[in-house]
Amino acid sequence: MNPNHRLSDILDETAALLTTHPQLPELAAPIIVKFRPNSATMAGAWAATRSFTVETAAAMLPHSFDVTRRLMTMSASFHMWVWARTGTELTIPRVYTQSNIDRFLSTVHKNRSEGHRWGVSRQLVKIGRELADADLIAISAPHGMVRSPFTTKQIASMHSWANSLTTMKKRQNAQALLGLAGGAGLTAAEIVEVRVSDIHRDGDVVLVDVVGKRGRRVPVRRAWARVLLRSIDGRTDTDQRLFRGPRIAEYPPRIIQSFLTDHPAPVRPTPAALRAAWLLHHINNNVPLPVLRDVAGFEHYTTLVRYYAHANVLDVADFTAQLVGAEVAR
Repeated sequence: MNPNHRLSDILDETAALLTTHPQLPELAAPIIVKFRPNSATMAGAWAATRSFTVETAAAMLPHSFDVTRRLMTMSASFHMWVWARTGTELTIPRVYTQSNIDRFLSTVHKNRSEGHRWGVSRQLVKIGRELADADLIAISAPHGMVRSPFTTKQIASMHSWANSLTTMKKRQNAQALLGLAGGAGLTAAEIVEVRVSDIHRDGDVVLVDVVGKRGRRVPVRRAWARVLLRSIDGRTDTDQRLFRGPRIAEYPPRIIQSFLTDHPAPVRPTPAALRAAWLLHHINNNVPLPVLRDVAGFEHYTTLVRYYAHANVLDVADFTAQLVGAEVAR
């Protein structure tokens, strides 16, 4: 956008942005439209990435001046860097990769404070998770502080949101999302393929059969099992998909993004964020790495190992017996 654009041009673009993103708060739209990088040397990169940056920011639905400005500042810098270094197609899945984020932090922000780098990392990971359900994780918090992906209050808010939706179908969609991602760690692509017949009970244990190339049977965490069972309550067509909505052949998981945008929650329960919380819960409960790799559907250990930097800090003294070779009771 030319900095000398007339006020009418800005007003027209702001109105158009609000029309295409009706959930976007009105206060955020002009901040997004009027944003420009401080450095004149970035003019070429900004011209190439501005449209993508504006659309990305609007899709995130920022709710305040500070949040919107921070979102624009961090994402614009990242987009211009990715475009200049890689020339990749400007789409969320191609731009928001773990490799791009890690390289961006280690080059552009290598001399910044630990807290600043963590803030940038969290913001970029949040965008990738929410808009593309990318399997991303932020760098470790400053001073070894471990942040829970969701607090107890936030989890309660998600359950309240699911129960407050206006129709049974909407409530069951939300319950399926929470139960499958929060309780079984399924990805968005896996969630949209689960059918009623894939949910089983074995005594008090609820299990999910995951189909496809990473087929497996996953025990559902007890804290989320009840909400998952509510998603199939009264449903007699066992071949029906748990999460119902119009199928999008090019990218079926988009129905989840659309659902969350159409029915905004105080805490946005994206599959990627819920899956990250599920993984950390099991890591903190000392589930062995090979078991967790299999139940999470990872082909390799590399992706899973990243999460260990965010797990609870363990005391070596608590594992002396195992380290010296003592028999471990089973």
